[in-house]
Amino acid sequence: MRKILWVLLLVPAFGIAESKDTLPLQTRGAPDNSGSIVAPKPQKPAALDPAPAPGENRPYVGSITTYGSSRINEVTLREFLGKDLDLWVSKGLASDNSALEMEKKFIEKVKAKYGFAFAEFSIIQYFQPENMVLHITLDVVEPQDVSRRMPFAPEPKGEVADPGGLIKEWATYEDLALGLVETGELQPEAEKCAALHCPFGHKHPKLRKYEKIFVEGAKKSAGALIQVLKGDSRAEYRAAAVYVLAYWKDQKKKLVDVLVEATRDFDPLVRNNALRVLGDIAEFHTEIAVPIGPILPALDYPKVSDRSKALYVAYLLALNSNAARDEILKSSVGNLISLLENKQPDHRELAHNILRKISGKEFTDVDVRAWTAWYKKLPGREVSKSAP
Repeated sequence: MRKILWVLLLVPAFGIAESKDTLPLQTRGAPDNSGSIVAPKPQKPAALDPAPAPGENRPYVGSITTYGSSRINEVTLREFLGKDLDLWVSKGLASDNSALEMEKKFIEKVKAKYGFAFAEFSIIQYFQPENMVLHITLDVVEPQDVSRRMPFAPEPKGEVADPGGLIKEWATYEDLALGLVETGELQPEAEKCAALHCPFGHKHPKLRKYEKIFVEGAKKSAGALIQVLKGDSRAEYRAAAVYVLAYWKDQKKKLVDVLVEATRDFDPLVRNNALRVLGDIAEFHTEIAVPIGPILPALDYPKVSDRSKALYVAYLLALNSNAARDEILKSSVGNLISLLENKQPDHRELAHNILRKISGKEFTDVDVRAWTAWYKKLPGREVSKSAP
């Protein structure tokens, strides 16, 4: 059984989101963030929210950071937003809906000051026993970086019929499963089942009937599900289509091609789901070739969820493929070193593990200077805008 780091995207008021990015992400030795507020450098701000006392199980803020521009960091963000930032965090932890309006105003202020083409907060909760730590990242994209960092397909404009009601059935299944997780009746584990990606499985009696529905439905309606994925304007429909297509095992190469294309979807949830399925294929179905090339740009996509899942896929491919390791060495070391400095624990951990695998070096995850020195000595290295 895999060790699980339970990752949740949260709504701005810090309640558990309905975005359905609530599936397990593997970690080999999850970072221990209990009992600390990770302070930005070079100055140490006041703790926004103290870690819980032993035995006290409640969410708390582990870090606030930024990603995507050298013009802003956690220190300048705190200076710019002042005490309102602390107030927003406290309201969010209390699930006060006024935090929503505060966040909207923060984004407007940041965009007005810096002229970013994209700015959003990503609020991630890492669910571990007795450790419900939140990490907050302000993701931004500079105007000159849009074509490189947001090379997404245009947003679909039409509506496609739900084939055999499969999209509706998935929504019902997922809501049931998440409810069972919340009440402690189900553990979110990526167990073996009839699909290529199975976060909740079908062992629980309330979920059992859906296995046949999805297996038979995906086989019968794969073409129609692909049409939903490519042409429906409703992001939640496209995202659900990805997960139902994971039950389509008759044409595995075609499925991988469809999923790779979906990693460039306009919506982050669709990209997230496609990368999750590709991650499970890379780990549990190594006989199915997943190309590394189209995954690597997502290491620098605009959302935390993009980068987390791309790191996950890249790490698994690097474990088993010399070609994948060579491709990462050629094009993505600079991005990995940037991610190594990130305060999202899975970014840091997975980037470090990939760097160790492709380099054969054992520098620690905090020795960015050593990794950078090694990188600068690589023959014929490509210096990207993300490179240190």
